[in-house]
Amino acid sequence: MGWFRRLLRRPYRFRQVQRELRREGSVRLPVSFYGKGDILEKDTWRGYLKKYNPQDLMESMDKLYQKGILGQAGIPIPETLMTVASEEELIPFQDWLATRKEGFVVKPSQGHGGTGILVVQRIVARKFILISGKGVDAPYLVRHAMRIINGRYLGGTPDTAMIEERIILSRRLRELATMGLLDIRVVIFKGFPIMAMTRLPTKGSGGKANVHQGAFAAGISISEGRIISGTIGRKSSRKHPGTGRSLVGFGFNMWEEIMETASAASDAMGMGFAGVDLAVDDKKGVLVIEVNRRPGLEIQNANRAGLRRRIRFVERMIRKEKMEVSAIGPGIKAELSRNWDKIGWGAGGGDDEEE
Repeated sequence: MGWFRRLLRRPYRFRQVQRELRREGSVRLPVSFYGKGDILEKDTWRGYLKKYNPQDLMESMDKLYQKGILGQAGIPIPETLMTVASEEELIPFQDWLATRKEGFVVKPSQGHGGTGILVVQRIVARKFILISGKGVDAPYLVRHAMRIINGRYLGGTPDTAMIEERIILSRRLRELATMGLLDIRVVIFKGFPIMAMTRLPTKGSGGKANVHQGAFAAGISISEGRIISGTIGRKSSRKHPGTGRSLVGFGFNMWEEIMETASAASDAMGMGFAGVDLAVDDKKGVLVIEVNRRPGLEIQNANRAGLRRRIRFVERMIRKEKMEVSAIGPGIKAELSRNWDKIGWGAGGGDDEEE
């Protein structure tokens, strides 16, 4: 009976998904019984990464390398204003700061989880105003760049500081505006968008769109581009804790473009299973911030749905229709994903054995 006890002790991490599956089910069983065929958990996640993502890309795919590939493919990305890769290059950076008049972002090329990122919102009387409202001087930013190149945010391994243009949230999304910039994560499998969420910064997350640091995560319907649910700290919520606004029902009117751009970015990077992070700039529109080669699993809680069912459904459809995936453009992939979402990703239609 060991398997039975393990079933009852299923990880609480995805309890939000389990509750939704129970609510939708025709038979009322204990919550722990739900989700086996739907939820993607850590071990299976690792297997998909190994199977679908090239090993060389998994080992080395920093942000600068990504931007080079995406730029060549015509994917819209934020402009890189300059890079600082050595202490000698700190002097030109300091000179650049002396003439800068608009906001910008300083980030590690190989950072993850938002660590090491500084966003300068504006410059007032030679003070650089950060998201928090704190004003810092040029030497502060030079020291931060030095910490990046000395590996402060990469376990001591030398890194490169990237200075990028600051993205200004589109006025079409001002209803969702918070401190810091919201982003949109689209999980892509074999080029097909299968799940999405928007991450809105909070005071607790320090203005960063990082769920693990306290950002609000809101699931987005693939078929409609509307927010369908929300979570913060793995607790369900319809309202952003800072603004008090109800977010469920909000629609992204550039959703088709977001889906197609995410699909194109993943394909350009040669990733079979990835999380594409995007933002919508007021002037430039949809921009790809990063293609994450290890897409996290919290997006399942945000959507009250599991990734595993969707991945296996797409695998079945590719086999059934004998699809030549590389020959299908991002627009067609996005349209197919919308249709599959409308029919519930094969819900109730059986499940093939794991390959």
